[in-house]
Amino acid sequence: MLSLILILFLTGDAQAQTAQKKLNTNIFEKDPASESDNSLSFSAKVKVVREESDGVEVFFEGEKNRGAFSLARSSEHYGKFLKILEDSRKVKGTPVSITATTDKRIKTVEKSKDTGYTPPSDPNKAWDFGKIPD
Repeated sequence: MLSLILILFLTGDAQAQTAQKKLNTNIFEKDPASESDNSLSFSAKVKVVREESDGVEVFFEGEKNRGAFSLARSSEHYGKFLKILEDSRKVKGTPVSITATTDKRIKTVEKSKDTGYTPPSDPNKAWDFGKIPD
């Protein structure tokens, strides 16, 4: 009889502690929906990469993504991201996929898939002059 009372007493206390822990952790957890509202994703070709004291400023081609985006030196993959951005800035560079915060701080940089377009080696073959009129 004593062991039954002891078991009930211990299990009741454990359930109360887990309920209290759940309540406390739910208060401090962030809502995942609010995090997704804080990010901006796009794909573009890099126009300018400019060095600064605490990182780099990056400008992209196109009207949609105007202004300077910043990549801090303290970011986890700074060297890798900088190399991808520099490769995109080159003449034959491919566009990059960017994820940034709403205040234009770059979080991730990925190479976009190659579109498969290669400019022709002879520029005269690229032009179609049509037929000469009679």
